Amino acid sequence: MSTTGPVIGQPYTIRDGDTITEIAYVAYGDARRYLELVAHNSGVPGFNPARLTPGLVIDVPEPDYLPLPGGIGGFRASAGRSFRVTPVQHTPDPSEATR
Repeated sequence: MSTTGPVIGQPYTIRDGDTITEIAYVAYGDARRYLELVAHNSGVPGFNPARLTPGLVIDVPEPDYLPLPGGIGGFRASAGRSFRVTPVQHTPDPSEATR
């Protein structure tokens, strides 16, 4: 692995000795996420995850979901979709003001 490792959301230039699992581990903290790298870069000419060619540029995509610290979490059933958290506004009950 090179001294300048892969960064999520940035292109990465393969260096001699890189493996797809090492790239996934450095970028995502989980070597098993190499499958996301393979799927995302399958259309890159010359991309072969079993034999990475030095000089080849691949994308390190933003993950759909990253586990929380401590290993809590995993892939959502809606992998590949975005989600948005909508804050809920609390309307005070008038009777709460008299307490």
